Amino acid sequence: MKRIFRPFWSYDVKRTESWLNNKALSGYQLTEIHPSKGLFLFEAGNDPQSIHYHIGYAKSEVHSLPASISHDGWKEVCCQGNWFILSNEKPAVQLKCYPIREGIIKRNRNLLYVHGVLSVYIILTALLFLILGATTVLFYGGALSFNPFSLWITILIIGSILLIVAPFLTVRLYKANKQFW
Repeated sequence: MKRIFRPFWSYDVKRTESWLNNKALSGYQLTEIHPSKGLFLFEAGNDPQSIHYHIGYAKSEVHSLPASISHDGWKEVCCQGNWFILSNEKPAVQLKCYPIREGIIKRNRNLLYVHGVLSVYIILTALLFLILGATTVLFYGGALSFNPFSLWITILIIGSILLIVAPFLTVRLYKANKQFW
């Protein structure tokens, strides 16, 4: 059993599916996922094979495949919470239908809004502190000083991390959703 940690895997589903395909070509078969932890569990297979994976998301935890999807060879590999992963062993040219992406698109759109608002808030807050600090130094001749043990240092560090992460995730979600349109 091989465990692989992939943080933010759900922010780019197509890349994760491609990664799962490459793992199957390397001889590892997906057996289980833990979406909230970002863990994928694989078993070493006897021989490498080409498997097409499809990641899905649905609000309900009961995932039933439509008949046309089942007849085309898609089967559920694993399911955890709202996430499910389907596989198909047919060559890509023989696949006639694919499961829809509506659940992932809606989820990513909601996360995009949250990260976008968070990014704008952090950027505006950082600009406000920069303007106030510059005004204090330039017009009042004061110097800004921070007590290393104060709450401000903690807020500054957390704010800096969020200032980098939130816009990154916003752009990544936007690009991932754009692939589905």
